[in-house]
Amino acid sequence: MFSGVYDAAGGMVIEMQRVNNITNNIANLNTPGFKKEGINVKSWSRIWGMANANLPIPPDTQAAANFINETKNSTPHLDTNYIDFSQGPLRHTGNKLDFALEGKGFFLVLAPKGIQYTRNGQFEINKDGILIQRGTGYPVVGENYLINHKLIKITGKTILIKNDGEVYSDGVRIDKLAIRDFANYTNLKKEPNSMFSPINGESPIPAPNTFLKEGYLEMSNVTIVNEMVKLIESQRNFERYQRVIDSLGNELLSDIARNLSKVG
Repeated sequence: MFSGVYDAAGGMVIEMQRVNNITNNIANLNTPGFKKEGINVKSWSRIWGMANANLPIPPDTQAAANFINETKNSTPHLDTNYIDFSQGPLRHTGNKLDFALEGKGFFLVLAPKGIQYTRNGQFEINKDGILIQRGTGYPVVGENYLINHKLIKITGKTILIKNDGEVYSDGVRIDKLAIRDFANYTNLKKEPNSMFSPINGESPIPAPNTFLKEGYLEMSNVTIVNEMVKLIESQRNFERYQRVIDSLGNELLSDIARNLSKVG
């Protein structure tokens, strides 16, 4: 009986997290460069199997078995959120400082915590002539910054950014947008403002086959219809788990009442 309660309770926790992810995805439906999230689910037994090799005790022994409550082996368990890095649709804006990336990779911006990576190519020039990301005000990183820490500063009256990222002011080349990719996207951590930071020692690599599309923005890869379907499914699953717990609870109370009636 208790194993059924564990299973249902674990399922409810997962559905709550799933609903949180879905609502966050929907809230960012119109956020440029946003990447939707989901959750990975494992059973306790699977987690135990994966971790067993790292334990300082022999596997498949009583000592190992005592490390985990066998009644919870099938209980669903939240592992980690995953990020769907599939490309979102491109929206035409006509703004000459809006850019979408055609291909894999990320723009680099200089956030307060250091360089971060994003697919959001909304740019503008601030009062000091520095090319920044519109909305955050973070400077856009060029190849020069990676060499000598000089930001992209527009000194002339005009600016032109070619599809390979080269930046010209009044016809003079002044820099090139830094565009980088990663070998393993699972080592990218979500940051605010649709940005990412590498973790676990992941290092950026060149993105030679990626080009800019002027006057376009890559929008969120969230599909509202899919998210609404998943939301309804998740709510129904939660209600099913709740009914299971109610049923098992009533059964338990009935057993207690029967046993108490036999006392004396």
